[in-house]
Amino acid sequence: MNVRLKKTIASLAVVATAGLGLAACGGDDSSSGSEKTSTDSVGKEADTELTQDNFFTELAKAQQEAGSSHVDMAFGVSGQEIEATGDVVVGESAEDTAMQMKMTMGSMGQIEMRLVDNVMYMNLGPASDNKFAKIDLSDKDNPLGQQYGGLLDNIDPSKQLETVQDAVTGFEQKGGAEEIDGVEATPYVVTVDPKKITEGLEGMSGGAQVPDAITYTMFVGPDNLPRRVVTDVAGTKMTMNYTKWGEDVSVEAPAKDEISDLDMSQLGASMS
Repeated sequence: MNVRLKKTIASLAVVATAGLGLAACGGDDSSSGSEKTSTDSVGKEADTELTQDNFFTELAKAQQEAGSSHVDMAFGVSGQEIEATGDVVVGESAEDTAMQMKMTMGSMGQIEMRLVDNVMYMNLGPASDNKFAKIDLSDKDNPLGQQYGGLLDNIDPSKQLETVQDAVTGFEQKGGAEEIDGVEATPYVVTVDPKKITEGLEGMSGGAQVPDAITYTMFVGPDNLPRRVVTDVAGTKMTMNYTKWGEDVSVEAPAKDEISDLDMSQLGASMS
């Protein structure tokens, strides 16, 4: 696999982790595919004050009740300016967590990614015959499954929540609320040790050095649902907007005729 494609897949893995990372704090008892979610709690004021000790726990509860969200992201990876938009359905485990996302990656054009039943589908354009390449993240015999399987831990709600809580090194409510997604969202500045979060994802970094600390400004609505997350890493600003909490989401695996016969296992072996 050429270096450019290797970095592209690494970038997609980072996008997947970023897109799912926050939403994966929550969960519901539904499975992948067409999901019935709830909007009963969306917009209602929570009765718990957010602190460093309960911040991610309370966000987890709110997201568990909502069950789904729409995500829009903009940032740069490996010299590429990336815009991404998609939907996330969060289950009680990685197996019933699903995601679909389309990305515009500068000269690479548009790329589409889906996660269903622990399988990552990536349409890399001409590099994957304009079809979806398939990577079973739970297949330890597949080099790509080994390399990107760490994603499963990062999108497993219980593991992800525990990891993020352990990684927090600073917390402060700072600044006045801003109207985002139709609600007054309060900004919280949260600093984390990214090395604790990225353990097990070393093979997906594309050679990038992990900084000692990352500070997020997280705008949280009165219902404890995140509406915007902003961070700056080594001069690269990432903005993630979360909307449409609790709306019905359908995430399906590609049809058989949309899946490429490309041997991603062999290509994965050449990435090492």
